Amino acid sequence: MLESLSRDLRYAGRSLRREPTFAAGIVFTFALAIGTNAAMFGLVTRLMLSPPPGIRQADRVVRVQLERSGRTGEPSVLSTMSYPAFRAFDALTGAFSAVAAVRRDTAAVGRGAELTQAAVVQASGKYFTALGTTPQRGRFFGPTDDELPRGALVVVLSYAYWKSHFAGDNATVGRTLVIDGDPFTVIGVAPRDFTGDDIAPADLFIPLAAGQRRAALGWWRNEHLNLVTVVARLADRSTPQQAAAMSTAAIRARETATSEARIAARLDALVPDTASGQSPQAKIALWLAGVSLIVLLIATANVGTLLLLRAARRRRDTAVRVALGAAHAQLARQAVAESVLLAFAGAAVGVLLSRWFGEVLRAMLLPNIAPTETFIDQRVLVGSVVAATGVGIAAGVIPYLHVRRANVSVDLRSGAGHGSSGRFGFQSALVGVQVALCTLLLIGAGLFVRSLQRVQNQDLGFSTAELLYVTLDFQVHLPAADQRLAYEAAVQRVKVVTGVSDASVVDAIPFGPHHIPPISIPGMSEMPGAGVQIPLMYGATPSYLKMMGVTLRQGRLFTDADRRGTQLVVLVNETMARTVWPGESAIGKCVSAGFPAGGFDPDLGNPAAGLPCREVVGVVRDSRARSLRPNGVEEKLMQYYVPIEQIPPPPMPNFVDVNGILVRTVGDAGRVAGPVQRAIQGGTVVPVFARVRAYQDLLDPQLRSWRLGATLFTAFSALALGIASVGLFAVVSYLFTQRTQEIGIRLALGATRSLIWQMVVRDALRLVVVGIAVGCGAAIVAGPAVRGMLFQTSPWEPANLATAVAVLLTVSVGAALRPAWRAGRVDPLIALRSEA
Repeated sequence: MLESLSRDLRYAGRSLRREPTFAAGIVFTFALAIGTNAAMFGLVTRLMLSPPPGIRQADRVVRVQLERSGRTGEPSVLSTMSYPAFRAFDALTGAFSAVAAVRRDTAAVGRGAELTQAAVVQASGKYFTALGTTPQRGRFFGPTDDELPRGALVVVLSYAYWKSHFAGDNATVGRTLVIDGDPFTVIGVAPRDFTGDDIAPADLFIPLAAGQRRAALGWWRNEHLNLVTVVARLADRSTPQQAAAMSTAAIRARETATSEARIAARLDALVPDTASGQSPQAKIALWLAGVSLIVLLIATANVGTLLLLRAARRRRDTAVRVALGAAHAQLARQAVAESVLLAFAGAAVGVLLSRWFGEVLRAMLLPNIAPTETFIDQRVLVGSVVAATGVGIAAGVIPYLHVRRANVSVDLRSGAGHGSSGRFGFQSALVGVQVALCTLLLIGAGLFVRSLQRVQNQDLGFSTAELLYVTLDFQVHLPAADQRLAYEAAVQRVKVVTGVSDASVVDAIPFGPHHIPPISIPGMSEMPGAGVQIPLMYGATPSYLKMMGVTLRQGRLFTDADRRGTQLVVLVNETMARTVWPGESAIGKCVSAGFPAGGFDPDLGNPAAGLPCREVVGVVRDSRARSLRPNGVEEKLMQYYVPIEQIPPPPMPNFVDVNGILVRTVGDAGRVAGPVQRAIQGGTVVPVFARVRAYQDLLDPQLRSWRLGATLFTAFSALALGIASVGLFAVVSYLFTQRTQEIGIRLALGATRSLIWQMVVRDALRLVVVGIAVGCGAAIVAGPAVRGMLFQTSPWEPANLATAVAVLLTVSVGAALRPAWRAGRVDPLIALRSEA
């Protein structure tokens, strides 16, 4: 058997060496199809189907979240919680073996001109125990390093950061690294590709107490400061259901809300539940897997078409071999050996390309995912080998089955390289299959592109164009008042930068940090919609209102006269005015917001009750604040604005009420980002790192699903269209060769060259029309399945179907132009003398 296999492979190699162009074309087709599939499957596996790398028994690790629901409205899920809430879960030793609080942030590393920014994971002492991770070098920090109030100044480096900044030097452990102005001792290095409990980039890991060393004292006792996310490892004998019940009981024992709102603990696995196919990750993964399968099918059909045409050209040679006694099994083995050899060569090239394809996809579409140093996932590699084997066998068997049905005596009498064109149905069917699948992909691409365009072009109530958002990381400890002064001084420096038209300090922004203090309306025991949504508050200057395009509907906007010490005023949006004062004018009404100066007793009810009245002086247009999809709570989101100098006092001392700078630029904001950063960092005595980013970056995570769908569908459609056009070109060329004598006769009888061109193009269009019709029908049937992934787009939009059909017809005509041109240049005398 091995000798026979070796002989077949040697024969296949010699045969392919005689036709290098043919072999290269098939290898390239396989390489593109398998390479892009391997890259996509690797990315999808990492993004949606696998836990973050480096976690032991990841199925036992869960995220703990809080779900609040009321008698009316949808339940809201809180992914962050207060430190006291975390401590309540940490005490549940029967439910969890280890619980950790986590906060992701950025920090400035180094001093002076060498200042750089790093992604930091602040975690409590049991973090690495909860994840079951072991260090690559040194040790991890533990509970003793995370003792309140300050914690130990120790840091664990990520493997990538260790390699890039310390060249992988084993002597790094024990060195000092300056983080936000303080000296941290490097105690360990995390394992390769480990990024913590998430797949976002992580450069440094420090104790949570050390990370919050400059926060206001007592932050760990504040029940209203949602600061951390929580991950936990289930105890050995604990099930997720039991742990969730115990967690709910623990959190309800601390709950002070009224019966109108109930709170429960929710445990989400780090490993997505894809078995049911109901999770969003599973649905997207299934769709992308389907798209990849379609491309593989198109590649298989295309290679099968090319091999069929090759077999047709060699029909007489095959007939001679059969007549001389060659067994059909031998011919089958040789056909499969050739196609499998080509498929494996294509897979090898494809796997090499997949690394590059995957990094391009990650960098372009998912920049918030950490790059991986692993060359290729083992499952993806095995999948590529299996795909290559399957595709190779299918592509080899299909032509052999066609040849086996051939009439040997007829083929022996036929001229070399010619034969009847009547046995061309299977090749035509393969072309039709390719066209149908391409039609399906093109329609899908059009739907996602239209969804992306519509979600980007929708009216959010403000424009992100030409806006920058700046935050400051101070390298030394500053009191809250001094930090606010530093922000205000930075605004003055930014305003004189060339290309900047305006700037303002902010404390909350749409799609960014939120400020949600307690709120009270005189005469109402609770706010309308309590338990569903507490109104969002923005501290605003007149410049902020202008830059964000806040539109006045009634009353007035803020002026420079609305300062500290003057009458407290407030702007409310249309939804809040309509919800709180239905049928009345909101102008002149009273709103109280904030916490009482001396603290409050939860048993006394709303902490905002009894606070000074803020007069409503204006009603402004609604704007989007958290979601690009206007559904659920987002459609009736209440928001209000207070002058930046009249922000309610914070619930704790030394709390910074200004946390960013909004910058309006003239023209492209990206060109001004560098000068803005240099102006801030170079003009202050206090060492500070200015993080400058386009405002649009805050919205991009929500655009990911549509952008991913549009980009991948479009890319795969273009790839599939290119592969299918090659097959169509080959088939039309073969048809032209088969009809050379007929074309000569037509020309001899007076047919014009333009008529010959039309005939060839018409034959090509006949091949694709049925495929287009089948593809359109399949897209119509599949429409309901994809509707939930679209944005304000019908799966059956006539314009989208028409565009896909037009693209396919154009490509088909283009593929037929070269054979048509050759047909028009046939010499009738030569054609008539050719062998029938």
